[in-house]
Amino acid sequence: MKYNIIIDGNNFSDLEGFYDEMEKLLTKDLTWKPGRNLDAFNDLLRGGFGVHEYGEKLHITWIHFSKSRKDFGYEETEKYYENMLKRCHPSNISRVEKKLEEVRRHEGQTLLDIILGIITDSGDSGHWCELEIEE
Repeated sequence: MKYNIIIDGNNFSDLEGFYDEMEKLLTKDLTWKPGRNLDAFNDLLRGGFGVHEYGEKLHITWIHFSKSRKDFGYEETEKYYENMLKRCHPSNISRVEKKLEEVRRHEGQTLLDIILGIITDSGDSGHWCELEIEE
């Protein structure tokens, strides 16, 4: 069986809004809130948090994707790494600083690239998603 969700790029414009949208789409009737980070998003995709069972396949349709491409470009990615730098473990500071430098040069992955990688990765994470994009 496959569970279908529609991510609507018009429903959010920043990472906090994206987390709100994913919580709405992938959880239900929870007495606790999932984490507000990309690791928690990965966990939600695996299932077992309300709307689909652990390991159940997902079909994701992302509509208004071109808006998300703009919203999660290098500017938002820079904010993401700046915030990460404030709270990361000291052993990760140099890695995050390097990522931040890349992003400021408009090199490397954008936040959208990272999110898409999480959605489409079916490796060790134990989930599998089909992704359909509608500009």
